Amino acid sequence: MKKKITRRGYRTLAIVWTLAAASMAVAFVRRLAEFNLLLLLVLVLSTLTAANLWKSYQKTPEETVLDPFAAPPKFADNPILFDDDPNQNSEEKDHE
Repeated sequence: MKKKITRRGYRTLAIVWTLAAASMAVAFVRRLAEFNLLLLLVLVLSTLTAANLWKSYQKTPEETVLDPFAAPPKFADNPILFDDDPNQNSEEKDHE
């Protein structure tokens, strides 16, 4: 079973590949006097991979985080958990 990559994961991968492509660009420019086809090929592939990951990041929908405090919890059919008599005041319960 394939695990889905989240939006945050795509962003992380895109940043890493962008830095890799920048590193390859620096290496290519430093060795420009002695042209290296393999280095140019790796630079182009790194740039295309980084661009593809950025596109995937933009297409991926944002994760929805459920707020556990948005709605009160439901416990069976009884919303009152600890109170025997909801009309009784808490000060009256202390004196029992």
